[in-house]
Amino acid sequence: MCRWGCQTTDTTYMCKWCGTRFCKECLRGEFGTGIMRDSSWCFQCNQKKCVGKRVEYVPSANSEGKSNKASRGSNRKTGKTKKPSNKGDAKKKKGKRKK
Repeated sequence: MCRWGCQTTDTTYMCKWCGTRFCKECLRGEFGTGIMRDSSWCFQCNQKKCVGKRVEYVPSANSEGKSNKASRGSNRKTGKTKKPSNKGDAKKKKGKRKK
């Protein structure tokens, strides 16, 4: 349930420009009275394309950083990740060079 009373969860976002929190589903937010015209048009600062990062949600277990480091190619001793070498990938251009 969102802070303003609609039944959906994980729909609270922040405006990129002014930081006002709002629900994308019920179009209500921290701006007192009224509702937004559109889910991408901020009621407070009147900016379009205002949807910023999602807030007030419980992240899933996979996104908390519990991923397996061995599957990403990390080195156990140093903790650094391996970078692929590109030694043979670069092709040389043939032809006249401009001076």
